[in-house]
Amino acid sequence: MSKKHGAREQKKLAKQKAKHNARRKQLARQSSSDPMIRLKSADRWPIVAAMVPENLWEMGLGQLVFARRMPDGDIACAGFLVDVFCLGVKNAFWQIVTGAQYDELVERVEQSGRLIKESPEYFSKLVHCAADYAQALGFPPHRDFRHARLLLAGIDPSQCHDEFEFGKDGVPLYVRGPNESMTKAESIATRVRAAGGHFVFMMSDESDFPESDLVDSDDDDYEDDYDDEIAGDDDDHIIDV
Repeated sequence: MSKKHGAREQKKLAKQKAKHNARRKQLARQSSSDPMIRLKSADRWPIVAAMVPENLWEMGLGQLVFARRMPDGDIACAGFLVDVFCLGVKNAFWQIVTGAQYDELVERVEQSGRLIKESPEYFSKLVHCAADYAQALGFPPHRDFRHARLLLAGIDPSQCHDEFEFGKDGVPLYVRGPNESMTKAESIATRVRAAGGHFVFMMSDESDFPESDLVDSDDDDYEDDYDDEIAGDDDDHIIDV
């Protein structure tokens, strides 16, 4: 065997090995449950929809849905339960579903009210500004927000020129949710009062939202976190596939 032929064989084997390793990494990403790995390339996936409840600013609370199409045809979607009156992003999740499951997901969300399509820039600005508004009041976003927002990568919110006014009549308005204990509600109300806002201890219609098992939450541990941070941890699971 000539040296030239041997070099070609080595080069061929190296290419095959690189291709095999690349395929193995791709399969590992596709099967990973880690959103930092699974959604790493999300900014390159085409956007399917960015939808906001039609009556969000009237009701103060609603489910927002964002979706991208993955290279294999599945849909990567994120849901955000947003309180524009006070608590910002109360819940969030991300999930990989089939096209049929995604259609069912949207249908279930719309049981609580019609969704309207907005630009990705509008959607991203609304979600992030709502989180910032609540954070300034002392209410951090739901712990899964950091993962769900990965699907918003590559979108420039500054390209949206709409201005949002959070709160109700210029001040925060807190309405106790069905999963908030009286102790938690009183802690929230104390901060809202300090910010010059108002609070109502009647239950909101949050309980009408479809429940889901798509958001994994350790209720006991997160309840402790909430006591320390007054975080919006309501497990009002917003989608059910």
